[in-house]
Amino acid sequence: MLDFLAENNLCGQAILRIVSCGNAIIAELLRLSEFIPAVFRLKDRADQQKYGDIIFDFSYFKGPELWESKLDAKPELQDLDEEFRENNIEIVTRFYLAFQSVHKYIVDLNRYLDDLNEGVYIQQTLETVLLNEDGKQLLCEALYLYGVMLLVIDQKIEGEVRERMLVSYYRYSAARSSADSNMDDICKLLRSTGYSSQPGAKRPSNYPESYFQRVPINESFISMVIGRLRSDDIYNQVSAYPLPEHRSTALANQAAMLYVILYFEPSILHTHQAKMREIVDKYFPDNWVISIYMGITVNLVDAWEPYKAAKTALNNTLDLSNVREQMFKQMLSEKQTKWEHYKKEGSERMTELADVFSGVKPLTRVEKNENLQAWFREISKQILSLNYDDSTAAGRKTVQLIQALEEVQEFHQLESNLQVCQFLADTRKFLHQMIRTINIKEEVLITMQIVGDLSFAWQLIDSFTSIMQESIRVNPSMVTKLRATFLKLASALDLPLLRINQANSPDLLSVSQYYSGELVSYVRKVLQIIPESMFTSLLKIIKLQTHDIIEVPTRLDKDKLRDYAQLGPRYEVAKLTHAISIFTEGILMMKTTLVGIIKVDPKQLLEDGIRKELVKRVAFALHRGLIFNPRAKPSELMPKLKELGATMDGFHRSFEYIQDYVNIYGLKIWQEEVSRIINYNVEQECNNFLRTKIQDWQSMYQSTHIPIPKFTPVDESVTFIGRLCREILRITDPKMTCHIDQLNTWYDMKTHQEVTSSRLFSEIQTTLGTFGLNGLDRLLCFMIVKELQNFLSMFQKIILRDRTVQDTLKTLMNAVSPLKSIVANSNKIYFSAIAKTQKIWTAYLEAIMKVGQMQILRQQIANELNYSCRFDSKHLAAALENLNKALLADIEAHYQDPSLPYPKEDNTLLYEITAYLEAAGIHNPLNKIYITTKRLPYFPIVNFLFLIAQLPKLQYNKNLGMVCRKPTDPVDWPPLVLGLLTLLKQFHSRYTEQFLALIGQFICSTVEQCTSQKIPEIPADVVGALLFLEDYVRYTKLPRRVAEAHVPNFIFDEFRTVL
Repeated sequence: MLDFLAENNLCGQAILRIVSCGNAIIAELLRLSEFIPAVFRLKDRADQQKYGDIIFDFSYFKGPELWESKLDAKPELQDLDEEFRENNIEIVTRFYLAFQSVHKYIVDLNRYLDDLNEGVYIQQTLETVLLNEDGKQLLCEALYLYGVMLLVIDQKIEGEVRERMLVSYYRYSAARSSADSNMDDICKLLRSTGYSSQPGAKRPSNYPESYFQRVPINESFISMVIGRLRSDDIYNQVSAYPLPEHRSTALANQAAMLYVILYFEPSILHTHQAKMREIVDKYFPDNWVISIYMGITVNLVDAWEPYKAAKTALNNTLDLSNVREQMFKQMLSEKQTKWEHYKKEGSERMTELADVFSGVKPLTRVEKNENLQAWFREISKQILSLNYDDSTAAGRKTVQLIQALEEVQEFHQLESNLQVCQFLADTRKFLHQMIRTINIKEEVLITMQIVGDLSFAWQLIDSFTSIMQESIRVNPSMVTKLRATFLKLASALDLPLLRINQANSPDLLSVSQYYSGELVSYVRKVLQIIPESMFTSLLKIIKLQTHDIIEVPTRLDKDKLRDYAQLGPRYEVAKLTHAISIFTEGILMMKTTLVGIIKVDPKQLLEDGIRKELVKRVAFALHRGLIFNPRAKPSELMPKLKELGATMDGFHRSFEYIQDYVNIYGLKIWQEEVSRIINYNVEQECNNFLRTKIQDWQSMYQSTHIPIPKFTPVDESVTFIGRLCREILRITDPKMTCHIDQLNTWYDMKTHQEVTSSRLFSEIQTTLGTFGLNGLDRLLCFMIVKELQNFLSMFQKIILRDRTVQDTLKTLMNAVSPLKSIVANSNKIYFSAIAKTQKIWTAYLEAIMKVGQMQILRQQIANELNYSCRFDSKHLAAALENLNKALLADIEAHYQDPSLPYPKEDNTLLYEITAYLEAAGIHNPLNKIYITTKRLPYFPIVNFLFLIAQLPKLQYNKNLGMVCRKPTDPVDWPPLVLGLLTLLKQFHSRYTEQFLALIGQFICSTVEQCTSQKIPEIPADVVGALLFLEDYVRYTKLPRRVAEAHVPNFIFDEFRTVL
């Protein structure tokens, strides 16, 4: 008969593919269970308040129109719903496809059973398949795996979470409306069962049998599978366990299958006492905590509590009182070599004994005996004639030779000569070894693999982690012994991969990678004790180096040599360094090992472990070191930065110190990991400003093996970089401080005391490095974008929707047209318009000054980055500047002559060079376009009116320029100018032209009115307007003629002479 698993046996291949798919589905469910978005659990109050109205369980299906109409009624909910969709549709779709594959699996299995019954497979029926050994195994596994899938889903993905995900997919996905969508069936199968995996949770009634019966399965098939599992040893395991007391171990896999499948026919558990007694006596006589799949364990005492027959049967047997494979493989590979070695040794011993009895060897004191001499020579020949390939004959002959050697010692009274006795004993020992070696067979290895299956310990092993780690901490060389444990655990991969491999399924690689990855993660977890212990010693070294050991000067007096020697602390450092090198040696003793399909290199493992520990400690230091009290006077910013700087320097110095002792590139690791920590925290902080957020599993900075820890936020900021940024914004608030541009310093408006200066950014550079300053700059960009977006919505609200304001603006525009003319009676016209629009300027001023404040900070950061880049990497700075100039020249030339080259759309050069330029501070934040804008009516005149409305609040100071007139009505000049400049930069240049023309017209008209009224002094507002034009030209680096196009140059030349 055709082999059931042959490639041309359609019946066998069909069920093999189903079972292979089942194992792959379970691996995918286990993998996905680690990526459930926390928001779907709605655990904390913040999530409930924010998302409670857009995340629904199956109650949604009772009236979807009602729920959707509620959403449509609130634009902010619609916006949140759309944002939620953009952020979660990818992961929700992945979960849905996994759920769909579970439903498809049982549909495929039912179709296969129908095909068997209808005779689609010629000469095959359900009965004939169950008579075949492979067929019987596969049919039992097919049903068992479906049960495992359902249990895994309920254990790993809570019912409420499943429902919310399915509803979200239904609402957000276009695929649901397709004709082949089986959304209804999937929802019926996977609706919440009420089960909870939380300790102490009550088990739902009729669980899990009612859950297992949601999709009907052929009852006779279930009955026949249970019958086979009850009566047969379907995997022929018993032969590997000859002792009766090992019977339950031999049938453990089959017992797990039977446990799961019995839920498909719960009547047996409830009422069939005889069957349950038979099952318990055969499979569970002394084994009541069983592993059902890859270490998922079940306690039968609890699981069978609701079932009368099962509970009774179990109580009858319940009695509360009541791993060397790798070596064997090596023995197998070296078998013949060893056998030949023992044969040679035995033969040589016999030859030497023959020489002893020849009587010619000096100093032996043995009389010549030709008979014994000849006999030993014959024995030597007999040993040499043994043939390895004929193991049976060689074994029999070896036994006879051993008996002959025992007899010769006895009959010829050779006991008196110890040397002869020793030779005979050695030869007998070698012959015994030959018998043992030749009996090493492949069958024994197979039996050992069966007996040594460790899949039951896949999860249980974790409870031994602390014991393993303590052993390594005490004795690092223990790692070599643990290697065998890890290899043994790798054998657990055979169980889920066997059928996938047999079916030549493309899922083999992904399932292998998942389980191998899980195993490697466990190996990393156990061995993490080594980097942890190293860092404990490292902290002591840091303390000694930063606090106790004084740095030796380049020149010192001879009599002070003893003071600087500091032998005690230096000895302590040497001792701690030695301990670190011992730990390194321990992990490197573990050879390169193949764990599943992943190659584990101990050197890489050590480096990753060191990186992980470094990341954990540095991230914690940054989190703890940058928490500020907003009420503190003066600010805690500088002291905390200095303190954190000392901590980071300690880490850096000690890391540099030990790199040679552990054979790693310390500086490279330090820079890579610190930059990764900072960039990740910046990314998470910027998520607050993004609609489509970057999840951890999407982040290029987050890693599975070397994770960056997340900490609970202590205020509105998500991370330390947000807290640092907001503290800087708080202490440089334009309503409280005055920024003096020439000194790069902020002063308190009331007390005139210095608040902070450019030294702040030097301190951040020292503490957080270039990555920290660059990250701060990036975060400020996001904040500016947010402020500008808020400004635009405010402009719409307070100007474009206010009829009174619009009428005022229309009147003013009529009065000042054309812009080149002089406005008659200008004071009255301008101040009348200001008075009518007074109510809108408070919010306007706040928005403009916030943007200006952040632009000043960006300028300071760019200055610091550029300075440090020129100082630390002058060649990089020069190369970047030249490349930038060359690129700009090429682009300019292209616009003059389009036939010249220009970077194509898919060329990332401009994007990449921008990142380098910003990191090196070679850019001007004021030239940046932050947002895309549309045409806004009245925009130039509104900004002009806003500016002249603020001028009376300011006064000119010869030393300081424009300063606030009254601290009670605060306006800071630099943020005001830079804020307006940035705002105008976002719009078409003609708006700026109109704005400057309006200022020029204001200056000329006011001067003209003063001249006609014979007022000798230039009004303060005109001085302010002229200073604004001067500063505008200076900040934008434009030629002065831009301003002179609107104001005669003699006014510019003269106004400073009269100040």
